[in-house]
Amino acid sequence: MANIVIAPLYWQANINVTFALARKLRSCGHRVLYACIPDTEERIRSQGFDFVSIFSGVFPPGTLAQQAANEAAGKYLGAHGVNARVQTMCKLCRDGEIARATRNFGPDLFLVSNHLPWVGIGSWKSGAPVLMFSSVFVSTPDSMVPPISSYTIPSSSLVSRLKVFWEWRKTMVRRTLLTRISGLWRSSAYLKELAFALGYSLSEINFDVAPWPRLSLPELVFFPECFDFKRANPIRGLFHVEASVDVERKDNVFPWEKLDGRPLLYCSLGSLITFKYLTAAKHFFQILLDAMRMLPNLQAVVALGNYLKPEDLTCPDNVILTDDAPQVALLKRARLMVGHGGGGGIRECMFYGVPLVLCPLGFDAPGNTARALYHGVAVRADFREASAPKLKAAIDQVLSDPSYAEAANRMSRKFVEIQSQMPSIAIIESVLAGRLKFYQCA
Repeated sequence: MANIVIAPLYWQANINVTFALARKLRSCGHRVLYACIPDTEERIRSQGFDFVSIFSGVFPPGTLAQQAANEAAGKYLGAHGVNARVQTMCKLCRDGEIARATRNFGPDLFLVSNHLPWVGIGSWKSGAPVLMFSSVFVSTPDSMVPPISSYTIPSSSLVSRLKVFWEWRKTMVRRTLLTRISGLWRSSAYLKELAFALGYSLSEINFDVAPWPRLSLPELVFFPECFDFKRANPIRGLFHVEASVDVERKDNVFPWEKLDGRPLLYCSLGSLITFKYLTAAKHFFQILLDAMRMLPNLQAVVALGNYLKPEDLTCPDNVILTDDAPQVALLKRARLMVGHGGGGGIRECMFYGVPLVLCPLGFDAPGNTARALYHGVAVRADFREASAPKLKAAIDQVLSDPSYAEAANRMSRKFVEIQSQMPSIAIIESVLAGRLKFYQCA
């Protein structure tokens, strides 16, 4: 059996999506080791997995909590800070950081987040096969599918194709101007320097992908293709696989005795919105609480994150406020989720057949929302301009019209069936057996 290293980004959604796969790999007899920054060790070990630190000089313990506190206070890292981190990580990868950290484990394969192309190249240089993975849809120019930042629901008509073409042109121009003006282009320059130093061909890197350049290595996308729009041109080396929802995930303790049997609404804005947009999040939560006051026949659980406290809000009796909720366990009971359109929330809702009210905020939220609307599993509300009556009307619409629950249940059956098949395992074992050919280390 094989030794497999999983290297996720430190974002919670990017880590969570690997747990179900990691458990399945272990049940197949493989050994699994996580390689990530020090602040993720407790989370990963709590799920029963082995761990090794990488980039501890760039992200010493406490870095993520300090960054979140700074951003909650309006002090952002900025392009200069991002560039400095990327530059140092690229230098460390050039100097053998990944091989050094995992040497005692003897990796037979690396599974690396597509948010970390420098780790992908550093792992590739070790000589072991490398698979990339994504917890979000991969967005590359296509004549049929708009950018992930777009609310457009495409069709096969000429008008739709022209609109998609125009949106891609705007997106690429905007991205070019932003990277030049902000200085973020330097991150791509550091990646190019790393690739040149380690012998990874620049022709094997696509720089027209958000949020980071995409390597030519095979990539698993933990979002079933049935939820995506149909592309005109398939992305080379990309495999849509199961949603990888970890039904055994161990999350925070929750006062289950407070649930009283009324239909349950669950609300979360993910792990980033609640500190990156603290003021807007507080305003939105209060609007939801005001809407819940007008919905006494429902009960809600609202996950506030770590930078808002229950005393910051006026809460009705039919709402339970918590800092971090056991999302998977709550979705098993929920009739509806209110969220910001992040991939993790949508993926887990579809797995459990839970329709949504989506108030999109974040880079992939518009595209995720467009897909949810297309499949009839959600309605959209405006995050920044929502009012309690409008949010109540959206909740009433989803709960009173059975078509939303029916569509979510149809999608759930597909998600559960695909997860039972675990196509990612077959792809990984094909790589290990040398049957999947791709760009190799010289």
